Amino acid sequence: MYQLNREAVVRMDECRSRSLIKFMSDAGVVPSPEDERRREWVVRELSKIVMGWAKRVAYEQGAQYWITTATVLTFGSYALGAYGPESDIDALCVGPYIASLQHHFFVVLRQMLEERPEVSELHSIEGAKVPLMRFKFNGILVDFPYVQLPVINAAEAIHAFDPCVLENVDGASWRCLSGVRVNRQISQLVPNMKKFQYLLRCLKLWARKRGLHCHLLGFFAGIHLAILAAYVCRRHPNASINTLLCFFFNIFGHWPWPRPVSLLDPPPTCRSPDGCSLMPIMLPCMPPEFCSSSITESTFDKIKEELQRGHLLTKDIRSNDIDWSLLFAPFPYGARYKCFLRIVLSAPLAEELRDWVGWVKSRFRNLLLKLESLGVYCDPDPSEQVDHTITEPNVVFFWGLLFRRSVQICTSSIKEDFMRSVLNNIYGKEKCAHSDITMSIVGLPRLPKSVFGPSVYSQNLPPHMMGHQLMKQDYSAVR
Repeated sequence: MYQLNREAVVRMDECRSRSLIKFMSDAGVVPSPEDERRREWVVRELSKIVMGWAKRVAYEQGAQYWITTATVLTFGSYALGAYGPESDIDALCVGPYIASLQHHFFVVLRQMLEERPEVSELHSIEGAKVPLMRFKFNGILVDFPYVQLPVINAAEAIHAFDPCVLENVDGASWRCLSGVRVNRQISQLVPNMKKFQYLLRCLKLWARKRGLHCHLLGFFAGIHLAILAAYVCRRHPNASINTLLCFFFNIFGHWPWPRPVSLLDPPPTCRSPDGCSLMPIMLPCMPPEFCSSSITESTFDKIKEELQRGHLLTKDIRSNDIDWSLLFAPFPYGARYKCFLRIVLSAPLAEELRDWVGWVKSRFRNLLLKLESLGVYCDPDPSEQVDHTITEPNVVFFWGLLFRRSVQICTSSIKEDFMRSVLNNIYGKEKCAHSDITMSIVGLPRLPKSVFGPSVYSQNLPPHMMGHQLMKQDYSAVR
């Protein structure tokens, strides 16, 4: 058997690492100094706004406004230093006990943000597991959840990270704080932050290109990728960027799921909640708990397939270089599926549409589970399209479908079932008053070019790497 000596392997590894770093730079995922300054300014401005908001709430309630404070903490890829030029900012609004979520955050603070000329495309997602506002500030997308602390001086308490204060927050606030707690732990556990940041950027680009990046559609959230990247970096502290990426695909392409992934040694025992049992990933903090997950059987199958594909493309150490464009090629939905579920969300005004889309997406897991119960494999494309033939503002989604058995699919019945989860509270009923959902089964001719696109995947990969074989699909089964 042909064997390479150690020096040759090291040279090849260095060459592949250099080419990977160049590819990532050419792909535009590394922010410029100007990008960094813009984001720092956004965080500073948000901190000023929420401080003024807290003083206003205190003054209106006759509280001690001179000691009332609020602040902003960042988390996610931005706080970990692994963001790109188009990445959003995960910013946590931390307020005092006198500032309620429903009125003071979603009404008063929202009005203050809407008055700012830098703020655009603002909408609220009030009924999600982690309620938040989402908006653009000076062109940068911001996810903005809220934590209500049981103190008046919230800024001082949160910067001290006082356990006595944190243990008394409500469930929603505790979930919001998970991102901040995880970031702190990862920063302490990872041996080389620069390598971790490069690896996480690679994984985020790979997930985005391969259609695995939307948590609400049953795929990865940023926190999942951060923990998986940290896991690899901790176990291979001296590995190069190329080797870390190869190890990632090797480790998780062969991971014995549902064994949990944990950064702590030994892994704590914890019962995984609903939605986390297929691919459990533990938060690296105490008390032990799992990352929130919307993964279903269909999306789990696709994630495993893509991990195995990544391993097959990167495992050959005898190769002096890799065509990274193949690993990061856009997923070929038009070549993989003959049948799609077309979901159109519309509203009279663009502002109403943003709220409507955010709310419906937070309920998409119920639609995935319904289709799977009927024997339909679903691969939701996270990209959002616009149908210009519809007069109202709209967003269109296309979900690739494979029928695992002969089944009759009635879209009107599926919509009726899904709408029950959309309208399960007052907030959903209010949003639906002027908004609409339509569903239909369509074939390839109805797909936009951005979905149908050329298939690097099917053109360049050998048949044994194609993963799921396209099943015979009978359009007569659809009505």
